[in-house]
Amino acid sequence: MSNGKIDESFWDNKEHDWTGKSFYYVHFFAVFYNPIGLGGKLERLYREIRAGGYKVLENMALIEYGMFKGRAMVEVEKQDKYDANILNFDDKTTVDTSVYRGAPGKISEEIKRLSERVASRRGMAPRFIFYKYVPDKSAGAYKTILFAIT
Repeated sequence: MSNGKIDESFWDNKEHDWTGKSFYYVHFFAVFYNPIGLGGKLERLYREIRAGGYKVLENMALIEYGMFKGRAMVEVEKQDKYDANILNFDDKTTVDTSVYRGAPGKISEEIKRLSERVASRRGMAPRFIFYKYVPDKSAGAYKTILFAIT
């Protein structure tokens, strides 16, 4: 992921087991799903990870889809110590993913489709929706990986 390329076959319409994964996160405010000051929050996220001595496992910052607030998070190595900024998926956690290739303004339609797919497969709506923008230099646009966590 670090070079900006993704293997779409790994993410598009797939299920992933996140049981046992841990993520360090920071909160941010949003205005109608648009994060405010996200660049600064990502800098803070990585600064706090370094200061806390955490080891980053997958250098891919995920952004929570929220109308007025959200979280930016990165997977870190699980620790035995308590930290209020760690989200642990200790229980059975499945993540359904899809790759969206369209205008940012239309992403809510794809999120709705993904949420409906998750609800029909699992019998419950996702607990969280996160996303990751990925530059697509060939198209001069972005692809977005969507993560529906149940």
